Amino acid sequence: MNKLGVTFLHAGIWLGLGLLFYVFFLRQDTPPVQVVGADAIELKRSRDGHFHINGTIQGTPVRYLIDTGASSVSISQELATRIGLGCDVAATFHTANGTVEGCNSRVTELEFGPFRIANAAVAILPELTSDALLGMNALRKVRMEQEADRLRLSIAE
Repeated sequence: MNKLGVTFLHAGIWLGLGLLFYVFFLRQDTPPVQVVGADAIELKRSRDGHFHINGTIQGTPVRYLIDTGASSVSISQELATRIGLGCDVAATFHTANGTVEGCNSRVTELEFGPFRIANAAVAILPELTSDALLGMNALRKVRMEQEADRLRLSIAE
C-alpha cells in the first residue's frame, strides 16, 4: 500500500473510533417520558446516571436534573438573567462541590411534567453547569417511587 493509502486508512480508523465514542459515551439523548395519567409521570434514568425532566420556570423551557440532595430548586445565573430574575438575598450554599456564594429569590411559577408550583423559592448559583436542579422544596410536593432505572412522580396523597 502506498503512503497516501496508509494515511487514508489511519484517518478512517480514527474517524470511526471518534464516531463510536460519540455514539456510546457523549451523546445524551433525552430519555423517553411516559405520562402515566393526568397526575403522574414515569421517567427513565438517562445515560449519565441521573433522572431529568423537561419543564418551565416562569414560562421559559428548562431541563431539570432531579436532585434529592438539593434543599431547593437551583438555577444557573445564565438562566436567571434569561428569565429576568434578580437576587433577593445573598446566601452561601453548601453543595456537593463545596461552598459557593449565590443568592435566593422567588419565581412566580415552575412546572415539571403535570406538576405546577406557584411562588417557589429558588437558589441562583453562578457556577451551576446545568440549567436547573429540581430540589426538595419542589419534590416534597410529589410522591416519588423509584424501581431500578425508573422514577415515577405522582400527586402526593
